[in-house]
Amino acid sequence: MVKSEEGRHVAVFNGRQEFIDGVCAGLQEVGYSTSSAHLKDIQSGRLDLVAFIALHKPELVVYDLPRPYESHWNFLRLLQETESLRKVIWVLTTTDARAVEAAEGASEIIQVIFGEPYGVADVVAAVQKKLPASDEG
Repeated sequence: MVKSEEGRHVAVFNGRQEFIDGVCAGLQEVGYSTSSAHLKDIQSGRLDLVAFIALHKPELVVYDLPRPYESHWNFLRLLQETESLRKVIWVLTTTDARAVEAAEGASEIIQVIFGEPYGVADVVAAVQKKLPASDEG
């Protein structure tokens, strides 16, 4: 896996390390640089999200919306209001059909929403569609 210094940057926020690793590897293979964090570290405050965003400057965030839906949806809405994340493209992943139904069209910030089943290849394809690996594409 080669990290491209010139590639566009994507942050992956998920609760499953194997999924984070797979998505980051897949994105790096097609020319993106990546950073990642566990949702529990963001939500608990163990990770300073503002500092993370300032350091990595992602153009797109892959964000998992797990159960319980209500609290995670509310937290996502707060994230979207963070000054440094307002212009970021969001790819929302979830296996919760109720979350998908409620989230579709709820915000123009959220660009792609997955229902079950989805995998690493689906996420990589969604990122490539919403944020081409280079400014030329």
